Amino acid sequence: MTNNFRQVRATLRSWLVSFALLGSLGAMPMRALALQGDSATAETDALLVRARDLAAEGKLAEAEIALNKAKGLSPARVDVLTLLGKVEGRMAEYPQAVTVLRRVVELQPRSPEGHLNLAIALADDKKLDAALDETAAAIALAPHSAISHLTRARILDDLHRPKEAEAEFSLVSKLAPNNADCLYYWSLVEREEGDLPKETGLLERLVKLRPKDERAYVSLGRSLSEQARDEEAIAALRQAISIDPDDAEALYLLARKVQQKNPAEYRALMQRFQQARDKSKDLDAIKNLGNQAYQAWQRQDLPESIRLFREALASCDHCSISPSLHRDLGLVLCRNGQVDQGKTELQTALAMDPDDRDAAQALEILAQPATVNPTSNLP
Repeated sequence: MTNNFRQVRATLRSWLVSFALLGSLGAMPMRALALQGDSATAETDALLVRARDLAAEGKLAEAEIALNKAKGLSPARVDVLTLLGKVEGRMAEYPQAVTVLRRVVELQPRSPEGHLNLAIALADDKKLDAALDETAAAIALAPHSAISHLTRARILDDLHRPKEAEAEFSLVSKLAPNNADCLYYWSLVEREEGDLPKETGLLERLVKLRPKDERAYVSLGRSLSEQARDEEAIAALRQAISIDPDDAEALYLLARKVQQKNPAEYRALMQRFQQARDKSKDLDAIKNLGNQAYQAWQRQDLPESIRLFREALASCDHCSISPSLHRDLGLVLCRNGQVDQGKTELQTALAMDPDDRDAAQALEILAQPATVNPTSNLP
């Protein structure tokens, strides 16, 4: 039985008790109803404050749990629903986000922000035509909103309507000249259209706004290189590598540029490029161990699953999939009766990836007093 299902059953029992009391004792006095409403509002407010703090700390999975509780208490609270939709969107739970944010629009049809938030969720859920309609509604209510026009531009680009997208990007650059996102996404359109000088100009503006963005420098270096502006390209690529010494694309592009003039540097750069690629291959091997561990888990061979997850973590050394390995090891340990060790792994996973909904829910379940084995309700 899932934790959400237990909450629904608990809520249903609460409603049945209320109706039974009303039937046997008559209508509840208005003052009592008001106090009950005040209590629900206060609890909702407290949950919303907690959720905002958690979201600000990047702890999205925990924020989502608090917001769902708040939504259960106050189903028509626009501030609760809006934050819940945004959190679900950031966690890639796009259909849920669309449902919640559509409800916000129903409650406040004249809110530009409501239409914009729904447009973003629809676009993330690949409902591009519907998303475009929502940007039109947002712009009709707030014609000078740069973020609404930027969102519309990006959706038009995704719909392969580059000329319309360019017009929107141009408008955004007038409304908000220092909007870095506008410059980046506009540069992609110009690259697709084959206008490399315009792409370069946009990227040059972008790196001034984002001087620590190595990917912007890589894009600038590639654009300059394709126009035979070699010295400028080399400078941009060196800047990218100074920010991220392991950027494989920057290492490779720079190596190709210096090959003729400086063979020694070319060899050194290619060696570093190969090392960066080897790291990627090592990660593939770790992922394979993780997959084997998961398959053992599915076969209910929990000791073997635990062994393989630990072997993967021993090789991982804080690699990109370390949080998910800690989470899955924690869940298997709990199911194997090693609850304290499992909790430690789950807490490590959540500390490394605050968006991990499964880890957050598992820890919440394990923290609840239960008359039955709580591990039966784990994800």
